[in-house]
Amino acid sequence: MEIRAFNTVITPFQMEVTFRVMVPDGYENGERNYPVLYMNDGQDLFYDEDAINGRSMRYAKYYSQYSRFLPQVIIVGIDCPMNNAMRTRQYTPYTKCFDVPEGKNFEREIHGTGKEYVNWIAEELKPWIDRNYRTMPQARYTALGGYSTGGLLSVYGVVTRPAVFSRLLVMSGAFYIWMDCLEDTLEQYDLNHLRYIYLDAGTEDQGRMTTREQFVEGGQMLYEHFLSYGFNEDQLKFEVFEGMHHDPREFGLRFPDALRWIFKDI
Repeated sequence: MEIRAFNTVITPFQMEVTFRVMVPDGYENGERNYPVLYMNDGQDLFYDEDAINGRSMRYAKYYSQYSRFLPQVIIVGIDCPMNNAMRTRQYTPYTKCFDVPEGKNFEREIHGTGKEYVNWIAEELKPWIDRNYRTMPQARYTALGGYSTGGLLSVYGVVTRPAVFSRLLVMSGAFYIWMDCLEDTLEQYDLNHLRYIYLDAGTEDQGRMTTREQFVEGGQMLYEHFLSYGFNEDQLKFEVFEGMHHDPREFGLRFPDALRWIFKDI
């Protein structure tokens, strides 16, 4: 396992960003090509020292101990903006006004730039990764993932860019407050390119705007939408974890199994 950090610019926003690339054991000494997972909130993926709140998913440590039980893939973790409002705007592909309850730290009007961000991943970041690493560049081997609003962005990305992504990994997606917009997107696109979908929620998830009940209900609604489209239990998974909170450390407890699920055929 090797993890390298790079700095670049998200050109639609003219904003600098750090992304980290983890290659699996044996990469440097072999010739094999690998599937790729692109993860939002990449600062929270590998090490505590990189995480916003000092609590990461600790995947680097997990992989070092249990790599033989994990799919061998390249993982690209893309850092998010440090400001909550900027993060929500970047990860949201929609524009919407909200009636914000008193005491909630949330914007009353959000003009999302998620579409431009997805386009940057698909048209600039992914081609760079494919040029500089031994990837399996086809959509059938490429996944997009994230948690909370990063999960919303991931659903949008895999649905609207079928030539780029076919696998989806979302932990505690903040779908509920955007469900009207998301359903319009799902109805506009053919979903037959999607190979494997993983969704989950914790019963103690709590977001800036999304409540505990809404995290579970939003995940259930999206799961049922995929079921109604025709996905079966071999392609689609939704789990609710009792007592789990909206916290990267707890996402890290679920991430390895989620990774195994979306790359179950590799």
